[in-house]
Formats: sequence, structure tokens, C-alpha cells
Amino acid sequence: MKPRIAVSLSAVFLAAVLALTTAGCKVGGGAAEYRDPSVPIVVEKGEEFTIVLESNPSTGYRWQLGKELDEKVVTLQKVEFEEPEAERRGLAGEERWTFKAAGLGHAEIVLEHVPSWEKFPVEEAPEGKAEGAGFGEEPKGVKSGETGAATAPKEWSAPTSVTEGASEHAGSEEVVAPKEWSAPTSAKAGEVPEGISAETLTFSVWVKEKGARDKEPKKYKDPAEIVKLKEGYRFSVILESDPTAGRRWELAEPLDEGLLSLVSVTFEAKGGSHVEGEEETGAPGEETWTFEALRPGETSVALKSREGEKSGETLVFKVEIEGVGSGESSAH
Repeated sequence: MKPRIAVSLSAVFLAAVLALTTAGCKVGGGAAEYRDPSVPIVVEKGEEFTIVLESNPSTGYRWQLGKELDEKVVTLQKVEFEEPEAERRGLAGEERWTFKAAGLGHAEIVLEHVPSWEKFPVEEAPEGKAEGAGFGEEPKGVKSGETGAATAPKEWSAPTSVTEGASEHAGSEEVVAPKEWSAPTSAKAGEVPEGISAETLTFSVWVKEKGARDKEPKKYKDPAEIVKLKEGYRFSVILESDPTAGRRWELAEPLDEGLLSLVSVTFEAKGGSHVEGEEETGAPGEETWTFEALRPGETSVALKSREGEKSGETLVFKVEIEGVGSGESSAH
């Protein structure tokens, strides 16, 4: 019977266990790195983290902030470009945007991939307007008109390689990516001119109170006890269970996703078994349901037992979530 029990447990908990990936990958003990905007960035106040983006400045495209940062929550520390290995020269390298968690709360980081000449409009700049009024310095390889005003080709598109399009747009000159790549000098977002399409990535950031990630979740067994905790912290509900005998738990109602998220469901056998005649059946133990408090507010967790195809009792745990960081940003 024991092999059958083991297989049954595996089947139950492969379906039941939920894993929420909220951490990036730390390289060499440095700042955590994030590449996928679908993965939430969860850090503690004072920590740094890095967003890594594929980039090839020789195409004329680079990344910029799509909107201004909420600097009460995150601040931009630096932007670096790493060239590809020598054998991959001419292919994409990486831009590394490093931010610091300045204050508690939630924020978004929006990054856009746009032409580095985006400040030049599609039409010719008016005479005497080579600088100011939205016109910057001429990009290397683009000729000025006789009046001295900066002129952009009427149907210009960024070249897809270092030399492609050079003869068409720059006479005999070759369009060459700068050897010294300079990072943006401020955290202000640029503007994408009308008619320019941009790839946009949005990263969600949650800055928690220092120590929140390492604190052991408080455990609750009695639904008469109100669950009280701060936003950014976790708690666990412990329930008697025996999945091999058909007794298990499930959510009776959907969670208020604005306030709570389900982190994981685990089962731990407590030893022993039910005995029917000379045959051992079942493996009693405990299910641990762990939740995370997302924002301040009051809500509840309703869990119902199921024995085979029959529904059993329902337990409701009331939850009160306290905000953290008096006077600090906790913008939704």
C-alpha cells in the first residue's frame, strides 16, 4: 500500500502547490537582475535591483524611460551598456538599468525602445530652429540644409546594421555607432514623437519593509482568531488533512486579489496511519496554506473541506492588513 500512497500524494500536490516567483536572479551577490516584465520585482527598502535589456546601439535604437519614475518609491542609479563578446560583435549587447528602492510602496518602471534620433521630427526643421523647440544637435551622418537648420529625411528609418542605409542618408559618410556609449543623465522620461512606434516594457515594483521577506509567517489554526499583519508580510493557515483518504481543502471563495495573494499550499504527513484490519490506509497530516498581504485593508479567507465528492465544513479567517511606513508612498 505504501507505494500507492506515495503516488497519490504526488498527484494531489503537483496540482495543489502554487509557486509565485517574486525574486530576480542575483549574480555574484550583487543586485538582483530582472529581464521578464511579467515577473514582479519585489525588494526591500534600500536594496538595489537591475533591469537587463537586449540592446544594439549601432542600429540607432536605444532604451529610455517611457514615463517619469515615482521617486518616492524607486530612483534610477545608473545605466550601463555591455558589448557582446568579440565573436558576437555587431550583434545585440545589453543595457543594464540599476534602480534603488527608495521608499515603501508600489510603482511601475516603463521602458521604451526608440530611435536615438527621436528628437528630430519627420519634417524639415524650420529655419533658425536647429536647437531648442524640440530640435537637438544633428546626429552624425545627417546633413544640414543650406540654411543651417537640421534636416531629417522625410521617410527615415533606423538602419538595421552599422553600415546599412549610410550611402542613402549620409552621402559618402558611414553611420557608425559611438565607441563611448553614454547613459541618460537624468531619470526624466523622454517623449516619443508622433509617428514613431516604440516597443514598451512595463515592470511592476513592490518595495517592502526591511526584513519582511525573511520573517517567518505567523501560523493560524483557529478561525475565531483574527489574522493581523502588515502589508508585505505573510501568514499561514494550518488545517488537518488526509489527501490519500480523500480529505482535502480548497478555497470556498475567490481571494480579494487586491489585498491578498496565495503563495503556496503544502502538505506534511504527521506519521502513523488509519488501520482497517491488517491494512494501513491513509496518511493523516496538515495542509499549510500561505498567503501574502498586498495592501492595507480588511478581507477574509474562506476554506472548505472536501471528502471524496462531498463538501464538508467551511472555515472563514478574518484578515486585517495594516499599512507600513507612516507618510511614505503606498500608491496603488
